Amino acid sequence: MTDDNFKVAVVGAGGTGAYYGGALAQAGAQVTMIARGPHLEVIKANGLQLNSVLLGDFLVDAAATDDMSSVGVVDLVIFAVKSWGTDDAIAAMAKGEMVGDGTMIISMQNGIDSEPLLSKAFGVEHVLGCTAVVSAMISEPGVVTQSGGPGSLVVGEMAALRGAKGTPPSERVAALVERCIAAGIATEATDNIEVALWKKFTFICALSGMTALTRKPIGEIFAQETTTAMFLQVLEEVAAVGRAAGVELAINLAESTFSVIAAREPFIIGSMGHDLIAGNPIEIGLLNGRVVELGKQYGVPTPANFAIEAALRPHELGAK
Repeated sequence: MTDDNFKVAVVGAGGTGAYYGGALAQAGAQVTMIARGPHLEVIKANGLQLNSVLLGDFLVDAAATDDMSSVGVVDLVIFAVKSWGTDDAIAAMAKGEMVGDGTMIISMQNGIDSEPLLSKAFGVEHVLGCTAVVSAMISEPGVVTQSGGPGSLVVGEMAALRGAKGTPPSERVAALVERCIAAGIATEATDNIEVALWKKFTFICALSGMTALTRKPIGEIFAQETTTAMFLQVLEEVAAVGRAAGVELAINLAESTFSVIAAREPFIIGSMGHDLIAGNPIEIGLLNGRVVELGKQYGVPTPANFAIEAALRPHELGAK
């Protein structure tokens, strides 16, 4: 499905946002990349170069700006800013009046708090739950490299709007899934997006938390018994907290997630690990710190996540 009239705004055109937005642009959508600094200037001058092991290498001819008020109403917002930029991005979206009557918003942020924040700001009727799993980053200004991960999306209506369990996806979810598949993105609909969000949360707390803690990729983590055991413990704690919160997570979620991660490319480092190594702010409060907070709320012990939070909190604001 290609449609030159389908308008997309990527709010935060870093690695993840630019990968998915770039795929949609290549398939014919009108995409505007919201970026800043040298990355923005290069995209404006030369376009966005996307180098992908999944989609191939191509130049994305997309509009780019740092002024959301210049974009106008769009059909889809891909919300992909880092957690520390959430409030400012939401305020700029509202001021810029990008969200019209039929606008859909999907968040590609880590964590479990993005959808509630966007629903509060714009109304739950505009927000679709979404999980994105890809390893993509800005390799130099104007260039995004996707080197690993499935490059997948799972999309579904939030609980307030979806039908009973097992009902077909809504028309808008089905249409978005079709559009993304046509763009080469492995996409599926779900009738329980909360489970999908918590599965991603479990995955990313271990991957990002442990690669940031050790400053090592997963291959080197899994080469050691101690770090392998801690990695699995992080997964088990997050899953236990999710169940205590009422989410229907499988009993073997930690083990199955571990198997999936262990089969990934050995050079993979989570986004928080990349940010820490680069001296950027890190999302420790959104990830492992949030697990500790919820563990206290529900009476679930979270010692491995506490250890990661304690070690990384001093780096939260970055070195720059």
